[in-house]
Amino acid sequence: MKLKIRNLFNTIFDKGTTKSGISSADENDTYLYQLLNSFNSTYTQDSGRSWDIATVRKAVDAFCRHFGKINGKATGPSEHNKDINRLLQSKPNPLMESYSFYYKVAANLKLTNNVFIYPEYRNGRIYALWPLLSTQVQLVRLKGRTDLYVRFLFGSGRHKVLPYEELIHIRGHFYSHDILGSSNSPLDASIKLSEALIKSLIDSSNLINAVRGILAIKTASKDEDLNKKRDEFVKNNLQINSNGSGVIVTDNKLDYTPIKDQTNPISDSHVKYSKEEIYDYFGVNDSIVKNDFTEAQWNSFYEGGIEPIAIQLSQAFTNVLYTNLEYSYGNKIIFESNRLQYLSVPSKISFVKELAPMGALSLDEIREVFNMSPLPNNQGKKVVQSLNWINAEEASKYQIGKVVSDNGKEGTNESNGSGIEPDSG
Repeated sequence: MKLKIRNLFNTIFDKGTTKSGISSADENDTYLYQLLNSFNSTYTQDSGRSWDIATVRKAVDAFCRHFGKINGKATGPSEHNKDINRLLQSKPNPLMESYSFYYKVAANLKLTNNVFIYPEYRNGRIYALWPLLSTQVQLVRLKGRTDLYVRFLFGSGRHKVLPYEELIHIRGHFYSHDILGSSNSPLDASIKLSEALIKSLIDSSNLINAVRGILAIKTASKDEDLNKKRDEFVKNNLQINSNGSGVIVTDNKLDYTPIKDQTNPISDSHVKYSKEEIYDYFGVNDSIVKNDFTEAQWNSFYEGGIEPIAIQLSQAFTNVLYTNLEYSYGNKIIFESNRLQYLSVPSKISFVKELAPMGALSLDEIREVFNMSPLPNNQGKKVVQSLNWINAEEASKYQIGKVVSDNGKEGTNESNGSGIEPDSG
């Protein structure tokens, strides 16, 4: 029986297309796209080395674990929003659930500063969202065309050309290049320092464990005699099976000095500096990595790290998945995270007390703040509101004594029309 070869490249690109579609002949007839400030239209995405450094991986993983909890939502009247919401909230593609998708997007962004997401269409409807991690990207144009295309070269040796305007592109450290985010070369020095400290720690640890003491022989001896006396001393005094008493015995020809100082030659400040350099670069700190952050620390991390990328993601997805006409009708994609889950209980109570009386929260939204499940039979969709709050448009009617009855007819508070209740006294 002959096995048919199937691979991920075929899974992603065989059946689906972009909106415009490109023939294989077009893909093989490309020219480098000339930029304004550089002739370098080729970018190598070298992320493997930094990902293999433990401190880097801890920092990136901490960021991605939290970013993976982000929620995407398509809003507006477009008939495609049902498909888009299914992809954003549940299953972006046949091989990923939404958490893994957002985790991979964040990791790709942090380690390469360029995320390309390929929206796959089938029969005119959006079918999947694929984050493309390639070894190299080239900015190219096709023969006879002026539009920008991206040629992806994958580790398997396969390549694919896709229209840039139909790719969702998220950039980090976007400054020096006209189109792409910058590399993480500023991180190289911190990685080298971390590697050097780790090697020094290993070497010093081995040395500390190996050298237990100094044996001084007071009589002149040849090298082989010194080694022999050392081995005899170790055998007779430092091996448990031969020295059950734990007492070391020497004569006036030997002088044994145990090494008591087992201090590591590398200071804690050096290790801390190396770690914080990497953590700072990726926008995390020790509390975020260890998940022991306070409410204030989480808010700072969210506002400075997650929220800017969520905004960029919202704009990039909206620009690619909707036409200008669809956008003009109010269609857009929003990415947000539930910040309330990290508030302290007193802060949650204060939050609900402030917003609920204004009719700004439904019962289910209030329950979600306290990590409670929704009420059954859509009971939780009811909005609660205090009678102390009224519609601003109706406020003037109350001031002049006019009220609106249940049948929609306008009247007054009292029969005298003044709106002022007469004094019973």
